[in-house]
Amino acid sequence: MRQLPTLLLFALVVCGGACDTDGGADESRREGGTLVIAAGSDLRSFNSLVESESNTLELLQYALFLPVVRYDGELEYAPALAREWEWQGDTAVVFSLRRDVRWHDGAPTTAADVKFTLDRARDPETGFANTEYFEQWESVEVLDSFTIRFGFRPHADPLAGLPFTAVMPRHLLDSIPPDQLQNASFNQAPVGNGPFRFVSRRTNDRVVLEANPDFPEELGGRPRLDRVIWRVIPETSAQLVALRTGEVDMALGIRADQAVALDTTDRFRTIVSPSRQYQFIGWNGKVPALSDPRVRRALTMALDREAMMRSLRGGFGQITSTPVSPSHWAHDPAIDPLPYDTAAARRLLAEAGYRNTDGDPWLEDDDGQELTIELKIPANSEYNRDLAELVRGDLQDVGVRLTTRATEFGTLIGDISSPDRRFEAVLLALEADIRLNLRDLFHSDAIPDSPFQLASYADPRLDGILDSLATTVSRDRARPLWHRLQAILHEEQPWTFLWFAPRVVVVREDVNDVDMDIRGSFVSMPDWWLDPSHPRATGSGADTTATAASE
Repeated sequence: MRQLPTLLLFALVVCGGACDTDGGADESRREGGTLVIAAGSDLRSFNSLVESESNTLELLQYALFLPVVRYDGELEYAPALAREWEWQGDTAVVFSLRRDVRWHDGAPTTAADVKFTLDRARDPETGFANTEYFEQWESVEVLDSFTIRFGFRPHADPLAGLPFTAVMPRHLLDSIPPDQLQNASFNQAPVGNGPFRFVSRRTNDRVVLEANPDFPEELGGRPRLDRVIWRVIPETSAQLVALRTGEVDMALGIRADQAVALDTTDRFRTIVSPSRQYQFIGWNGKVPALSDPRVRRALTMALDREAMMRSLRGGFGQITSTPVSPSHWAHDPAIDPLPYDTAAARRLLAEAGYRNTDGDPWLEDDDGQELTIELKIPANSEYNRDLAELVRGDLQDVGVRLTTRATEFGTLIGDISSPDRRFEAVLLALEADIRLNLRDLFHSDAIPDSPFQLASYADPRLDGILDSLATTVSRDRARPLWHRLQAILHEEQPWTFLWFAPRVVVVREDVNDVDMDIRGSFVSMPDWWLDPSHPRATGSGADTTATAASE
């Protein structure tokens, strides 16, 4: 059965605006205008070869660049840069590329760009975050300027990484050694080939994009909006004020309870859509105390995740014990999340050698050392601070001392992905791939190289399952393997999985056709448009902002 997954608990379905129920054209639809998005953090590197942050990657895929193929609404492969393709058995595929896609500097996008991108992604020196996408690939061969052949060993889904990997321009990047791509000036001022063009950025302030008038009609043509401005507004309260005063049109960081309240007015609407994002606390298994699965299970059971979700997310979400979404066919509904049970948590900690021996609130080991953990969290986020405080309070109740350290996001990623893993615990969220693959997260082979093997976790049982899944094509055969994998993660708790969270986005009522689904928040951005009958609030400064940002 092939259908768009939905998270069953996220039953609120909101039309993105200007819903056309009779299938005809909407005569009020207009081109033009500037849309301002408020987000809690800056966009990062505009280079798919070195970036891993979810919002930035989405904008690379759907706004600034094109991948070879995309997922359509039914999660089947659909044309993008490639107009068609032909399978050669189960070991190769030949793609015919469009001839009318040009880089924003005027150069044509060709098979040489595709080969460059995929060769760099497969080169360990590049540091591409999702190496498992192409681990079964054996060759990338340019047949002519617009035809390319990929060869691979038989694999469950050899093309799974293509929709998530925007093609980069060879003529602008091939002179940069792979190990220097992280620092390329291109990453901050990119030349793309997508429906929007980069205009300017001010670090930790704003990024400005504008419509590409030359984008091929068969791919949608010129976007409806003239410009999109990404405004960095870290505090939720400030985003809320900016929405109400008309300074921004869309807010990505409004808390769920506030979003629901705004939705009751006639000026705003709340869009709740399923996502692949799950929140977790990653434990560093190189820390002696955290190498013990009894300790990790105890830490999970000490957290009242339901209360946290009600407090911080207005109840929007679903508690989980694994990174396999309840919407995914591989999910095992028989595995219940570990319960909130402080008595059981204390028993497990005692079994692991941590007891209260001196009458203070904290547990100690046999040498009298307190069980103390430092939790790193992304800085400039009210939500992260509040969640970390709830975690600290719950762990204190079972005798574990938790300290928190807010860290700038780029520095945080460097700390957790470095070979020496400069952290004890980290609070993060990840987007699960549509084509599920957990090798880089939990296979022991990924410990030295993958930035996502945070736990430095090694289990031969899990390794064997992941190795088998890489070549198991049949869902019927793969399903029991996935169920066994989830049971091991549930038992071992290398990470504490908190919840799968739907997107909760607030937009002004005059922003139309904002359709979000499991593929991402910005999948329909080229179709968004502003209703001219609802002008921006007087004095909002949006037009001035756009002008200033482009100077």
